[in-house]
Amino acid sequence: MRFFLLALSLLATLLLSAFFSSTSAFAGIQINLSGSNATSSNNLEKSTTHAVSGNIGLGLGDFASIGLTHRRSYINNTGFKKGRSADGTAYVYNPFRERTESITSSVDLTLIPFSGTVSPFIFGGVARRDYYNQFDYQGSRITSTQTLYPVPNYGGGVAIQLGGSFQLKITQTFSPGKQTSVNDGVESEKEVRDSYTELWLGYKL
Repeated sequence: MRFFLLALSLLATLLLSAFFSSTSAFAGIQINLSGSNATSSNNLEKSTTHAVSGNIGLGLGDFASIGLTHRRSYINNTGFKKGRSADGTAYVYNPFRERTESITSSVDLTLIPFSGTVSPFIFGGVARRDYYNQFDYQGSRITSTQTLYPVPNYGGGVAIQLGGSFQLKITQTFSPGKQTSVNDGVESEKEVRDSYTELWLGYKL
């Protein structure tokens, strides 16, 4: 929460400075939205995934901008786990439900080496990542939470002007994550690199 408030304060200060500045470096405010929804079934299990992202950025001339991005994703898995009965003579089907929520908030600086109808860009900044997992199985519930902060957030993409004030953006983002494995009943963590690709629809004020 402290990170999010600090990021909002920084962005608000930049926005106010831009509104009251008379220099020509102000290149506008951009608002971008992205969302996805998917449902898939595999054997005895069904998976539903939702993701939504929002970004507000302040142009610092034609070749740079600073922005705040907030992303939430949800995964719901339901169905049955197939096993054997105690005597091993028949199959048993145990219902389960698993819900995972991931929240990422980041402040990023974007550099645009070429500004035109099609504009490639790279970005980098700092992020906070929060995870929540809930697993219901055989009458018991297991929950876990994890927070990663601060972690680097970086990537690149391309922006395509659609006419008027609208644009289409494609981004590839990378950020560190943690994976937990179990060896001989002992949990251990290792750092991994998470990535996701997004298609954004943006509007420039």
